[in-house]
Order: sequence, then C-alpha cells, then structure tokens
Amino acid sequence: MKISLTCIMQKRSICFICVAFLLLLSANAQNLNEMYLQSRADMIRKEYAEAGQKILSISVRERTSPMYVTLGESFYFADRYVEAARFFVLADSVRTNPEAQLYAARAYAMMQQPAQAVEWLQKYLSQRDKLTESEITLDPAFEKIERSREWRELWNRDWYSAADRREEEAAILLRRNRHTDALAIVEAEIVRASTARFHFMRAKVYSSMEQYVPAHESAQTAIRMRNNIPEYFVQAAYVAVRVKKYDIALENINRAIRLEPYQLELYLQRASILRMNQRVDDARNDINFYFKYLPDDTKALFQMGIAEIDAGNTLEGIEYFTILIDNDRSIPEYFIARADARLKTNNYAHAGDDLSQALDLDPTIPEAWHKKGIVLQHENKIEDACYCWRKSLNMGYREAAEYIYKFCIR
Repeated sequence: MKISLTCIMQKRSICFICVAFLLLLSANAQNLNEMYLQSRADMIRKEYAEAGQKILSISVRERTSPMYVTLGESFYFADRYVEAARFFVLADSVRTNPEAQLYAARAYAMMQQPAQAVEWLQKYLSQRDKLTESEITLDPAFEKIERSREWRELWNRDWYSAADRREEEAAILLRRNRHTDALAIVEAEIVRASTARFHFMRAKVYSSMEQYVPAHESAQTAIRMRNNIPEYFVQAAYVAVRVKKYDIALENINRAIRLEPYQLELYLQRASILRMNQRVDDARNDINFYFKYLPDDTKALFQMGIAEIDAGNTLEGIEYFTILIDNDRSIPEYFIARADARLKTNNYAHAGDDLSQALDLDPTIPEAWHKKGIVLQHENKIEDACYCWRKSLNMGYREAAEYIYKFCIR
C-alpha cells in the first residue's frame, strides 16, 4: 500500500504539535511549582503579602486546594479574616481539605461569627485524622466564641472515640516526660486493636526515651499500616538515622517528600541523611535547592558547612561557620563546628579559642569538653586535657574513655 508524501507530512505535523503541547504543559507545571515554592518560602519568612501576591498571580483554573490554603494563611496571619475565610472555603470546595476546614473555623471565630465557625469545625471534627479535643478547645482563636450557644452545643456531641482519648492521654503524659505511663497506655491499645497511630505513638515514646531500636520497629510498622501520612515517614526517617540504617532513613524521607513536595524543611532533612549515606554531592544539591528559596537560613548554612567538610573542603566549611558566628555569637554549636574543622587542619590554637567560647556559652556540652581535651593534649598540657576528658565522660560522652585510658592512667 502506498502512502503519499502529503500524508506523511501531515502525521509529522500532528506529532510535532503534540510534542510542543506536552512541552508547554510541562513548562507551565514547572512555573506553577516554582511560584508555589516561592510563596511557601515567603510564608516561612512571614512575608504574608508577598506570598499571597504570588498565588494570586496564578490563574484561577490552575490553583490547587493547597494553594488556596496558603493563600488563606497569607491573609489569616495578616489579620485579614474575611479574605482568609473565603480562600479556606475555596480550598475545601476544590478538594476536601481538613486543614482548610479548621482554618475556616478559626477565621470565622476570629470574626466572632460562632455559627459559621462551628459549622466548619463540625466538618473538621468529622474527619478521621484531627487534633485532640484539648488542642482545639485551647486554641486561642476559639476563645472568642467559647461562651456562645453554638460552641456549647457543639461539645454536647462526643466527637472522639475511646481510643482517641487514650491517644490524647498518652500524648499529654509524653509531654510531661512520664514515659512509662504513656507507654503503658500505648501498649494496651496495641494489644486491644493494633493501629498505625498507636504504633506511631509508641515510636515517639521510645524515641523520647532514647530507645531507638524499638522506636525504629514501631515507626516502620506504622508506615506499613498507613502509607499516606507524611509525619509518620519523617519520624521513621529520624529513628532510622538513630539506629544507623541510613538507606531506610533515606527511603522514608523520600516518601515524605513525595507526599509533601512543597515542605521545604524536608529537603534539608534529606540533605542530612544523604551526607550520612556518603552522598555529599546530592546533599549539597538539596541544600542549594533550599538556598534558592531561603538563602539566609541558618540551618541550611550550618548544614552546608558540614557538607563541605565531608567533601574535603575544610576551608570552605570554616567560611560557612564563620558567617554564622559573625551573625550570631550566642550559639555554641557554631563554635564547636568551626573548632572541629580547625582541628582537621591542625590549627589547635584557634580551635581551642572556639571551644573556650562554646563552653563559656554552655559548659554542659560534653563534646566541647572532649575536643578541648584534644587541643590541650596537642599542646602537651596533659593534666588539663585529662580534666576535660573526665568531665566529658562524666557527662556521658563515651569517646572520652579511650583518651583517658591512653593518656591519663599511669
């Protein structure tokens, strides 16, 4: 069968148009993502007007439910509650959004409109995942309507199950550092009905007790049972790091980012995990991505300093720590980090100065005492070094024991 040249050219033209259209869609999506990320950075900096303007510049048909929530927040935190409420309602109309429902209730409460506030709070309380009753009743926004008839009637209904209340009780005990009592509640609930939220709570309790092996096991169980809660994956990543399972930690934080790609803080957390996986270049890429939106963030500057040192660029790392110190001389960790870098270059005099400054700011940091001992040992001040190492060991810094055995026991 013969195919005419005209037919071939027509087909090629159609393919070209399709490809061009797809590229246009991709570029437009990238622009939307960029604009939204910039607005999230504005919110972190509390530049609410700028955040709102960026989202308002996005066409209405392209705005998502999370975008409307951010837009609502930009007005809410600027005390413009009428506009805030309108955008929170829009967010929930685009897609059911519990966060928007709660914020809408807050906005109406701030306007002292109890009927509308309670209407939206009822929608929120009907959701599976929600704040505890005490978190809601103690929310400052609702103080303005707590004496209203609508507020009293709202709480005539029991919005929380027995398991909800046991979870809240465990959370209160955990905040009060009553770990054993909190754990007893959690373990009993797991025996009664093994659910993701109590395995997650169990991970938090064990993590608070610095028992990271059972914390890791519980966190992994929680994410197997429910794989759509970003908070679960963040906690699972944290405890995986504590038990030095860095590949699992990276997998968990990646899944958190897939669920919440606009949470910039997650990229900084991933950078830290990537460094521990010896993927320093990837870590620096994540930090630079974060810098793109928050270039003056001290957490990112600190992480980049550590990443540069891990990459063998010690002098560049020292420069980052110096920038931080010049900006704020009240943070002992900055001095300890710079001292550690200077030790790598055998610059013991300046390292010692940094450690002295750190200990002046906080004399309870065992790592600083230990490294001060190393400086003194290199200066042949063995008696003073031993004093520092013993002080460090008494504070629980186990690495000091090896130095005491080597230099201080005769």
